[in-house]
Amino acid sequence: MNATLKRTAQLGLLARDLAGVRARRPGPARDVARRRLVDRLGLLHGLPQKIGQLLAFSEIEASDPVFTRLTENEPTLSAPAARAEVARQLGGPLDIFFSAFAPVGISASIGQVHRATLLDGRTVAVKIQHPGIADTVEFDLRALGWLTAPVGDLRRGFDLKAYRAEIGESLRRELDYRCEAASLTRFGELGRTLRSTIALPTVVPALSGQHLLTTTWLQGESLATARLWPAADRAALSASLVELFFTGVFAWGLLHADPHPGNYRFLHIDGRPTVGLLDFGCVKHVPPPIQAAIRGLVDDALTGTPDADSIRARFIQMGFDPAVLARLAAKLPAVGAALTTPFTTPGKFDVAQWHLRERLGEALGDDRMTFRTAGPPEMIFILRAFQGLLHYLKILDAPVDWAAASGVATGLRACGDREFSERQAGTPAATLPPSPPMLSETLHICVVENGTTKVALTFGAGATDNLPDLVPHELRSRLAERAINLVTIAADAKRRRYAPGELFSLADGAKLVRVWLA
Repeated sequence: MNATLKRTAQLGLLARDLAGVRARRPGPARDVARRRLVDRLGLLHGLPQKIGQLLAFSEIEASDPVFTRLTENEPTLSAPAARAEVARQLGGPLDIFFSAFAPVGISASIGQVHRATLLDGRTVAVKIQHPGIADTVEFDLRALGWLTAPVGDLRRGFDLKAYRAEIGESLRRELDYRCEAASLTRFGELGRTLRSTIALPTVVPALSGQHLLTTTWLQGESLATARLWPAADRAALSASLVELFFTGVFAWGLLHADPHPGNYRFLHIDGRPTVGLLDFGCVKHVPPPIQAAIRGLVDDALTGTPDADSIRARFIQMGFDPAVLARLAAKLPAVGAALTTPFTTPGKFDVAQWHLRERLGEALGDDRMTFRTAGPPEMIFILRAFQGLLHYLKILDAPVDWAAASGVATGLRACGDREFSERQAGTPAATLPPSPPMLSETLHICVVENGTTKVALTFGAGATDNLPDLVPHELRSRLAERAINLVTIAADAKRRRYAPGELFSLADGAKLVRVWLA
């Protein structure tokens, strides 16, 4: 109980620090607030530190990066405690396994890594877990709605129950280093099929287990250094990154899905510019229907101008809500065209000229959030890996022929044709049975204070299922006092097929909250 109360207080302080950053304009005061926030994220480890690591993407070109130090933070365990824990996991003193063991490690979100030397002379990385991290992860998952606010705010319309399950499953696997060892070994086997060269560490099985992982040490440069390499080297790295991602999607069904800067190294092997990957705790399996649907979108764009029905069928195959897509049918061709632009552009494509966010915003307009919330939770890690790819390509500043680098131009079709996709999905995507029609199209949440609208949110009507997660936390006690049960309201709305009308209203002093379907 004391640990729970302590974690609750820590997360409360994190919320305060986050609010402090948001409330300040760019300048010295905001810089101080950002550093305070980063200190808090680093101390908390687990999910908060993972979020901070993703924010480090934006700092590759910064002269004074703040979030980047979360990718290689100060260790939690002292040198004696770290040595004792490794000895406990191995069942004997360190000197019977290592000729040298660095007393100071590098801390990550789940554990910390120490450099060591085996008796046979090999340099290795020894990773041990932070004490009590498993319980911390479970607690943090319950706070997922607002913890993710800095990187997309999953509260806003997503199926938080499903997203918690997806993220929770990934984090629990990450806590078992045997899973990471298996993923790293599998990637090593698959990597030999690539045309480009990638570098991976290898597992030392005799010195690895559920809470301890020993791998060979992979030496290389950071992205901040690689971005200064000659243009030809950067072009080779960019092509490797594109091939690695799309081979993972189209052929392997497997993605390295933790692309923060601390997990990538860049080096030369036999004179060839090479991408090195670290930390295989978060590896995402891409389900065959999603593999086939993504490849299908690309194939359709290359062979003609797909219509709204064919694009809708591809998104349904990925797991998007058919009813929502039906309402957005007229906008889907522009969405498909925006997403597949790198493949349909002849020759090398510069991602800096893509402006994907803006193009999707223009295509979807006010329905952008509705489209986002229609997607399945399985996409979250695929999208994270894709966003990482785009970020690295932008920083390396070396345009790539996407069709050639990804294998599309040479006929890579391991998971792409319609026959395969229909066989794997069980039912052709275009003939999936329609969902029962909703009587409303949209859910509205409006907060007015002193006559001024403070909050005005619009979602697809299906987001009503997650009403308890959409309503601001600070209002829940007031709702409970007035016997307003959000779970019951959501269930009743679903039973009535989301019939139009007010779900509830709450007058609290100068504040008025209204929630309705229309």
